[in-house]
This record gives sequence, C-alpha cells and structure tokens, in this order.
Amino acid sequence: MSDGLYLYCILNSPKEFKINLLGIDGLHQPYVIPYQEVGILVSKISLNDFSQRELERKIRNLEWLYEKANRHEMIVEEAMEWTSVIPIIFGTIFEEETTLKKSIHRSLPEIKKTFKVIKGHEEWGLKLYCDFLELRDNLVNLSSEVKKIEERLHNSNEETANFLKRRLEMELDNRLEDKALEVMEEIYESLATIATKSQLNELLEVEIIDDDKPMILNSVYLVKKDDLSSFIFRLKELEDKYSGFGFYFYYSGPWPPYNFSHLEFNDS
Repeated sequence: MSDGLYLYCILNSPKEFKINLLGIDGLHQPYVIPYQEVGILVSKISLNDFSQRELERKIRNLEWLYEKANRHEMIVEEAMEWTSVIPIIFGTIFEEETTLKKSIHRSLPEIKKTFKVIKGHEEWGLKLYCDFLELRDNLVNLSSEVKKIEERLHNSNEETANFLKRRLEMELDNRLEDKALEVMEEIYESLATIATKSQLNELLEVEIIDDDKPMILNSVYLVKKDDLSSFIFRLKELEDKYSGFGFYFYYSGPWPPYNFSHLEFNDS
C-alpha cells in the first residue's frame, strides 16, 4: 500500500515554514500544502501502518496512543506559534492529496468564518475544585447571614446560645452549595467578560486532586492576545480572593482553539 497524508491543522497562511519535530510516524517531516489563502499542515505516513484497521487496533495500546496524541499536539502547538490554526482531531488521514484538497475546498467557507473568530486568539482553560468541608469552615467570612448569626451567638446567654447554634448549623448546611455555585458563577462571568468567547464544558468524573475536592467548574475561554495580560491578572485576582476558602484553581494555556473551531472531514 502507498503513502498517505496525516492532517494536523489548517493554517491561516499558505506560506511554508519549518516544524522542528518529526511527524506522527516519527519518520517524516511535517510540511505545508498551500491551498488558496490557507495552508494545510500534513506529513506522509504509510497506509499499511495507519489504515483504519491498524488504527483501531493500535489505539487499544494506551502507551502508543499517548505518544502519538502527544506528538500530534506538540506539532499543532508549534504551528500555533507561527500563525493562527484550526486544529484537526487526532487520526485524520487522507489517501491522496487531491482528495484532501477537495475536502478543504468544500470547507473553505467554514474555514474562513472560523479564522475570523480565532485569528489573534488563544484558548485558555480553568478547572475549579471545591473542598466543601473547608468552605463550610469559612462560610462565616463569605456569608453575611451566617456572620450575623455567629455575632448574635457570641453575645447571647446560654439558653439563646443553644438555639442559635442549631440555627447556625442549619444555615451553614443550607448555604454551602449555594455559596459554591455563587462563587463559581462569579469566577466564570468575571473571566468571560474579558474573553472574546467562553464555554462551560461537562464536569469531569475523573478528579485530578482527590475525592474530597469535586470539580465544580470546567471552563474554556478564547482570549485575544492583546487582552491576555488582563485575563491572567483577573484570574490571579480571583485565585487570591477565593483560594483560602476551599476553592482550588487549575488553569492552563495557551492551547490551540479546540473548543472554538469544529472542522471534521467525512471523506478522510
């Protein structure tokens, strides 16, 4: 079987540039195929090694999958340093260049529309976790109603104190989830006002810290490079404001705009 083409991303320029990494197979150098005003970043692969059947077999090997997916990501990120990119999902392969160009031609309106949105932008992600026990201990500093009850408790006699203690416990339990949601919404909306676009993603079941700190926010933001310093400053402000109350911030970027560009090819 002959060679095919592995597709990494679409570039906002048809100009050639050098990727300082070998391609997905570890043998061939990625290169740019110019097509009208865009570039198509590909590398040659053996269709024997990357046929549909072979891919379905190999992706069961998690070590192989991690290495190849990581190489794919590194190549897209290096291209992103040179120009704006539309990242393509892992494992997109074409048997012939003519078929690839036909697919790009059909998708050109969508490609142009996407580049108008993402050009000069980066994607950033924020995952927020909450330790509810720690938050409960700090609610007196975050809830005016809880604070009022505690102040009355300090100034009460023994008979009234027992009633106020029970009321305080009830108020803490009632306010806990509401306060976590309130903080989460404040954080998301505050960052979304700086970003060009923002998106709430599904909360991940697999936690990266521990079971006592469930994820309460999984968000992504498309940020203009000119606004990046303001975005990071706001993020740090929010982290400083809430990290001592049981909220844990995990942010990352810049990423290719996977969540803000959706381009797939049915004929690959």
